[in-house]
Amino acid sequence: MRRSLFVLGLLFSFPARAELLKLEETGPDLRASLKIGGKDYALPIRLLRSKAAAGEGALLVDAGRENDLTNAALARAMTVANVDLTTLPPPARAEALRDLLPRLREKVGAKRVLGRGAEETADALAATGELLDGLLLQDANAAAAGKAPRSIEVWGSDAYWRRAPRARAAGPEPANRRSYFLAGTASGGGANCVAPSDARARDPALRALLVVLDDWTRGVKPPASRVPAATDLVKAGALVWPKIPGLPAPPPGEGMAPKIDADGNETSGLRLPDRLLPIATFTGFAAQKDPKGPPCAAGGVLPFPATKADREKTGDPRPSLVERYGSRAYFVATMRVVADKLVKERLLLKEDADAYVATAKQAPF
Repeated sequence: MRRSLFVLGLLFSFPARAELLKLEETGPDLRASLKIGGKDYALPIRLLRSKAAAGEGALLVDAGRENDLTNAALARAMTVANVDLTTLPPPARAEALRDLLPRLREKVGAKRVLGRGAEETADALAATGELLDGLLLQDANAAAAGKAPRSIEVWGSDAYWRRAPRARAAGPEPANRRSYFLAGTASGGGANCVAPSDARARDPALRALLVVLDDWTRGVKPPASRVPAATDLVKAGALVWPKIPGLPAPPPGEGMAPKIDADGNETSGLRLPDRLLPIATFTGFAAQKDPKGPPCAAGGVLPFPATKADREKTGDPRPSLVERYGSRAYFVATMRVVADKLVKERLLLKEDADAYVATAKQAPF
């Protein structure tokens, strides 16, 4: 009996065999036909091409379902191949990509191929790293394997509050990898969340990092990683949260989490302009529908009170917007300064810097 269970365990530990049978055009798009574990699968591939001459433009194989980077890619004269890997059995995704990527490169005529994925799709792309020139990985569980290309890894606050929280990587970072912790952002919601998260908070950083990755594959050195140092992390249960009205209880656990300031905002990593000049407390967790269910890593947003009177009325310990920034004119001017600094550091695009300033002009004070 034990031997039978052992054999079954071995069988299920190996990925399902995937074979690409055909890659054909369907109008402007493509369709891949695969056989996986004796079963036929169809994988539609949506192709989007820039109006500009392709030239040295790369092919972006985009397997991410959140954070649309299409416009940023097209602005770089890339061809975008949107691939929904979630339609394939998880154990076969990496092997399917190994067959598909060389054919896609040949079909499009791309000299460079970049890959972007999130969570499980990021892991599948990471496993095929040697077939790509660059990787943008969101919330990946594993780094790029084999002869890994240049890779950029991104995660948000929710990574530290999941049931299996993110562990800090040991040892020095390889020369072909850059890592960015996007403070105060979360990747999405969950079935046990009171309200969905605004996953778009990450978009400006992802757009800039796609450009960084594209430049890196052309030989331009990327900005340094922005991650919490060992001294920036503490036991999650040891964090002292301000007594904010409506703050949900942090998920239980003894994992490590980034340090927070007196407002409850994280102090390390890459902080985007609206996190450097916050008008709210941003957490990597939110209220749960069922307290007995899994943690909600949707990301909470608790706005600062507008005035001192509002703060005193609710007993909020955080300074109000007026106490904090004085006037909207000062807030807007300072937002321009912090946004332009990130542009110079190549961690924000100019158009996104302008968008932050435009939003600051509508601040609620």
